[in-house]
Amino acid sequence: MNIKKMLARGFAVAAFGCGFTGLALPFFEGQNWKLGIVGWFTGGALLALLAIFILLDEYAESRRQR
Repeated sequence: MNIKKMLARGFAVAAFGCGFTGLALPFFEGQNWKLGIVGWFTGGALLALLAIFILLDEYAESRRQR
């Protein structure tokens, strides 16, 4: 498997984890979270965008080689 695809999948899993953490934060109100709900969603969105850009770059590279 290509390293770029593995990296993109890792970023996608991490983005899902950040989003899930952001959704679960209101249930743990007694904890002091450093990032907060908005921070976790922003981090997840950044990781998701990185995954999408890596996959688009991989797609463009494969189309050039044909």
